[in-house]
Amino acid sequence: MKLLANCVQYLVIAIFIYPIYYILETDKVTNFCEQIEMGMSKEQFVRMSEQAKVNMNGPEDEGFVGGKWQASIAPGKFITAGKCVIKGSGNKVASAKLFEVETPG
Repeated sequence: MKLLANCVQYLVIAIFIYPIYYILETDKVTNFCEQIEMGMSKEQFVRMSEQAKVNMNGPEDEGFVGGKWQASIAPGKFITAGKCVIKGSGNKVASAKLFEVETPG
């Protein structure tokens, strides 16, 4: 019986904490994406992402296409809300777009 009570307590805590975690993580990605300025250097962008402590993949080169690169910022684990895709050329940021993922309804 005590085990069941503990499980119910953990479930209630998770139900209250997950929405807060969701909001904080998605807001962090949105705010970071809005702060990225076109023309900023790649080094500034990487430094800014480290300071903001966002979950970044990249920047990765896009093959042999004239120094183009791409990075993406996604919210934390267990969240599929959307992501910010940053593209650049050479040492400069060219674009930053926030993509919202639609949930099936």
